Parts: sequence; C-alpha cells; structure tokens
Amino acid sequence: MRKSEREILGTQDKFETLMRCKSLTLALQDAGAPYAVPLNFGAELKGEELFLYFHCALEGRKLDLIKAHPQVGFCAYELRRVFNKGIAPCGYTADYESITGTGRAEIVTDEKERLHGLKVLMSHYASEEFSDAAFAPHALKLTCVVRITVGAWTGKRLIRP
Repeated sequence: MRKSEREILGTQDKFETLMRCKSLTLALQDAGAPYAVPLNFGAELKGEELFLYFHCALEGRKLDLIKAHPQVGFCAYELRRVFNKGIAPCGYTADYESITGTGRAEIVTDEKERLHGLKVLMSHYASEEFSDAAFAPHALKLTCVVRITVGAWTGKRLIRP
C-alpha cells in the first residue's frame, strides 16, 4: 500500500470497517474484461479467516463465471464525507474507509450451510435474528447462496477531524 499510514491493520478493525459498508462489488473473470457486480452481502470471522456470503438467482452470468473461474476479487467502501479544504475544485477531498480483497467463491449446496449463509447476510442488514423456519421453503428453492473464502484482504481509511 502506497500510503501505509492509511492502512487498517488489525483483523477485527478491518472486519468492523467491512461491516459498516452497505454493499460490496464483486469482480469476476470474464473473457476480454472483468465483470463487476454490486451485491448485498454478509460476512463472518472465524478466528482470523473471513467468509463472505451473498445470494442470487439459480442461474445467470454471475454463477456461470464463478463456475468457470472461482477466484474472485471484491471491494467495499464507505464514503464518509466530501468537503472543500482549499480552493475549488482542486481543494475537494473525501474521508473514507474501504476494504478490498480476493478469495475463492463456491456455491453452497448443503441446506444447513445455505441457511447459515442467509442468516449471516441478514444479520448485516437486520437487527433481529431469524430461525430456519422463517425462511420460506418456496423462496429457498429459488435462491442460490455463494460463500467466498477470503484469501487476502486489506483495509484503508482516511478520516479527518
């Protein structure tokens, strides 16, 4: 990282930063150019290992690309504020936090793990906890759950008083 003073170093601090982000952009390998798609997501730490979860339809370009090339990239960021600290337009700057990384995506097929992934995703957006029975069987049949086992991730922030 070029500006090392902005790097977020601790695993827990990086995780908390990630959880403040409301969406994530997933980067997939496609012929000729990367394919990037914004997603809702959930995340969990197991020790020092990070797992990301998202859901989608049972078919489509995203899943085709994951099946062909499971190595993925991702980024999430929170733009905290934009302000002018000098003479406009060159004086404008921003405070932000961001997380970027790479990992391996896999389609979750085990029903218990699928429900776990959906609960992790829901815990990112809702304060209530959901039982397995809260997930409608009809909706589950139409939902694919994907888990990303993160191999490398970094965080960066600049927040001024």
